Amino acid sequence: MFFSKWTLFQVVILFCMAIMVFIAEFFSAEISTAFSSGTFASLSLVISFIFFGSSLISLFLIFHSKKSDRFLSHPLWNKMPILIIFLFTLSFIIFMVAFFVFSIEDFVLANRWFVYLLAYYFLFLLNIFVLSIIHKVKKELTKEKKVELSFVFTVLGLILLIFFIPSI
Repeated sequence: MFFSKWTLFQVVILFCMAIMVFIAEFFSAEISTAFSSGTFASLSLVISFIFFGSSLISLFLIFHSKKSDRFLSHPLWNKMPILIIFLFTLSFIIFMVAFFVFSIEDFVLANRWFVYLLAYYFLFLLNIFVLSIIHKVKKELTKEKKVELSFVFTVLGLILLIFFIPSI
């Protein structure tokens, strides 16, 4: 069935993601100084965005797993970690080339929503990457448990990355 209650829940999740962008834009001055100051109070806004963004993406995937019996059952999921690394690398290269060739600074200043869209995109890729590794390693788990584990490992990995990269 194309439209089910799970589809409606997914639409609500996308609406919540848009609302979260407006909230993040409201706190944009604090978020922009988070990495420069390095204090936990300023980093807590970034961690909150990562936590809530990843949780909304995971909820979206859980609702999709309830809606579709074929979710995580395609043979392509066995090759997904390599495909996601390739897609992530390609996306990063395209982003860097666009940054150096075009005036992205002017575009971002005029369209701040683009930064949040990129953040959601890379959070989604990271979440799918972790989900594909969990799917490959833990085949006996249910689809919902795999998505829940991918959420936990994605958030923990990003929080550790935020805390340890500035100190390197």
